[in-house]
Amino acid sequence: MKELRKSLFDEAEVPQASRELAELRQSPDYVPPFEIVRRRVIDDCFEGKMTIDATVVIRIGDIEDTEAARGVGVVHALDLALRKALLKYFPYLETVRATETYTHASGESTEAEVVSIKKFSDGQRAWTTLAKSVNSVEAGWESLIDGYEWRIHMQRLDKSRPSSPRVAQR
Repeated sequence: MKELRKSLFDEAEVPQASRELAELRQSPDYVPPFEIVRRRVIDDCFEGKMTIDATVVIRIGDIEDTEAARGVGVVHALDLALRKALLKYFPYLETVRATETYTHASGESTEAEVVSIKKFSDGQRAWTTLAKSVNSVEAGWESLIDGYEWRIHMQRLDKSRPSSPRVAQR
């Protein structure tokens, strides 16, 4: 009988940004800051070089916006296209970067579940996301979306909090 191996990620706690978003998304009052209408990736060879082109269509309110980008990999190309679209509406995302990415597949076949963990920073805050899928691109994409959505949500929270009263200096 074959021994079942548990992945480290089966036992790990979901990172704070993904956990907070999962809770928010269950609330009937939560409105995501953007919606992915569609995405498309073309993995091609052009003039003897690998090229990955991505197109992302987002919806913010009633507005749809389309952007495209070329990256060194599928998730990188999707990230660049998504950033181009989001920066038009959320310019403070300019400083946001995925500072570390880790992908792990647990299983014995090409159908294994893939976990994508991304650490983000904007120079002031740091947060981590996690997504699982049997599709490695989907896992990477979902953890990327979580990273941007969480940062936008935090910006909205910061703006909605009353500023602390200033103490008069004498």
